[in-house]
Amino acid sequence: MGLRDAVINNVPKVALHGIRSLIVGNYKSGKTRLWKEVTELHYDNPDDYMLLSFEKGWETWSLKNVVPIHTKGSPADQWEYFRSVVVKDLIEEARTNKIVKLLGIDTADKAMAAAEEWVIRDFNKRNGSRYTSLKEISDKTTDNGYTLLTSEMNKQFDTLENSGYGTMSLAWSKEKETILRNGNKFTSIDMMMSATGKKVFESQASLICTLYNDTVILDKDGNELEENIKDKKGKDKASAFHETQVMMLFRPNEFVSIGGGRYVNLPQEPVPYSSKEFMRVYEEAVKGQMDEASRNNIIKIEEEQENVQDQKAQQFAEKEEAKASAGELITQIEAETKRFTSNDLKDKVVPKFTELLGSPNYRKVEDIEKLEEALKFIKETK
Repeated sequence: MGLRDAVINNVPKVALHGIRSLIVGNYKSGKTRLWKEVTELHYDNPDDYMLLSFEKGWETWSLKNVVPIHTKGSPADQWEYFRSVVVKDLIEEARTNKIVKLLGIDTADKAMAAAEEWVIRDFNKRNGSRYTSLKEISDKTTDNGYTLLTSEMNKQFDTLENSGYGTMSLAWSKEKETILRNGNKFTSIDMMMSATGKKVFESQASLICTLYNDTVILDKDGNELEENIKDKKGKDKASAFHETQVMMLFRPNEFVSIGGGRYVNLPQEPVPYSSKEFMRVYEEAVKGQMDEASRNNIIKIEEEQENVQDQKAQQFAEKEEAKASAGELITQIEAETKRFTSNDLKDKVVPKFTELLGSPNYRKVEDIEKLEEALKFIKETK
C-alpha cells in the first residue's frame, strides 16, 4: 500500500457524538444541566446518550441512562469498575449491537482522581510496594507516576472513541493568579485539574465551552451602571442592586483562559447560557469548516459518517475482543507453566511451543487458535 492509497478527503464530523467536547465551569454553574438539556434537544431517543457519573451532582435532575460509578466503592474501585465493566461492555455493544452514541463524564476531575488511586494501587500490586502518591512513584522508582496516569486514562478514552463513542466531559474551573516574567500579575479562569488532566481532556477536546457568571451592577431603578455611584463626599459607593447571568464562552479572552477548539467559526463574545444557543454555536462552527457543497448536504453527510463510524467501531471492537481472548488464554498458559520445573519447561514445553507458536514466547502471540493449541498441549503434558 503506497502513499496515494493512504490519501483521504476529510469532511468535519457533523453529529455531536462525532467529537470529544469539554464543558468547564465552577461549582453549581450548570454543567450537568447543560448536559441534560443539550442531549434532550439534540437526540430523539434517550438511549442515544449515557451519563457516566463519578460524583453525585446529577441527583437533583430527572435524567435517563445514568451509570452511578461513584457508588462502586473506593475511588480505585470506581476506576476498576469503569475500565473492566463499563468500557468492556461498551466495546461488546459496539461489536454486537451498538446503542449509545454520546457519553457524558461527570466530572472529569473526579474521574481523574479515581484513575490516580487505581494507578497507585495497581503499581503497588505489580511491584509489591506501598507508595501513596504519583510523586513518590516518580521520585523513588524508574517509572514516572504521572506518565502512568496519563497512559491509563488515554487508553480507556481512546478505546471508547475508537469504539465509536463521542464524549462530553464536564470539568471544574477556578480563578488562578498568574505572574508574568516582568512581575506583573493577572487573575483568570482556568481548569481546576492539573497539567496531567489537561493532557487527557483539554488537549483532545474539539470544542470547549466555559461557563461563568457575568454580573451587571444596577441602580435602584434597574438601570445598568457603567461606573460606581458616589456618596455625598464623592467617594465610590457599592450599589445594593445587581443582576447575574450565566454565560457561555467558546474562545479564551482577557479573563477566561480555557476555551476554544478545532473550529474557526466560534463566537468571540460570550453567549447567554442555553442548550439552544450551545447547539447553534456548534452547528455554525461545523458549517464554517465545510465547503458549500457539504453545507447543502449535511443530513446525508451525517448518515454516511454514522455508517462509516459504526463500521470502524465494529472492526475495532472485534480486534479488542480478540485481544481480550488472547489475554485470557495467555493467563491460563502462564498458570499451567508453574507446574513445571525450569528443566521440564526447557525439555518438554519450549520445543513444542516453538513448533506451535513459532517461538517459545507465548506472551506475544495474538493468534487465538495457536494459543488454544498451546493451552491444550500444556494441560495434557505431565
